[in-house]
Amino acid sequence: MNDPDKWDRIRNKLDESACSLFCFQETKKEVCDLLFMRKFAPKRFDSFVFSPSDGASGGILVGWSSKIFSMELIDNEPFALKRKVTSVHNSVTWTLITVYGPTREPARTNFVAWLYSLHFEIDDLAIIMGDFIFYRSSSNRNLPGGYTQDMLLFNDMIHHLGLIELPIKGRSYTWSNMHD
Repeated sequence: MNDPDKWDRIRNKLDESACSLFCFQETKKEVCDLLFMRKFAPKRFDSFVFSPSDGASGGILVGWSSKIFSMELIDNEPFALKRKVTSVHNSVTWTLITVYGPTREPARTNFVAWLYSLHFEIDDLAIIMGDFIFYRSSSNRNLPGGYTQDMLLFNDMIHHLGLIELPIKGRSYTWSNMHD
């Protein structure tokens, strides 16, 4: 997000997808405004919400087209944005939670406690997405090993919330540094 050489590629991907909503985690931005959004987002994205980074990590940006969705604040945390999303076309409402999990204490413990405290009714439509800074299993890592206690904690959290993992298509990981 901070590299002007990437803005055209981001815009092209957003255009190619024909999406009406995007969520970026780890923007590494402390400030975001509509002028900055215009540097990489197509004009259909006329609304956004932003949570600033803490130094060189974090930062969440959600952009959407107000012709397709309206959004209301439910909760803002340093590590998460929680919004009620409503379709302008059919009034279907769902909850969007975007997260960027902190790695340092006490923020990490607060993040885990916040996730455990989430509550959804049986008929609620919701999606939680982002970078949780956890792995479900060692096969989700690009390096051998991993901290088993964190894997158990994350899987327990997923079970506690009744979440269903959406599969990734076309690649093994959601993030890549493009190195072998």
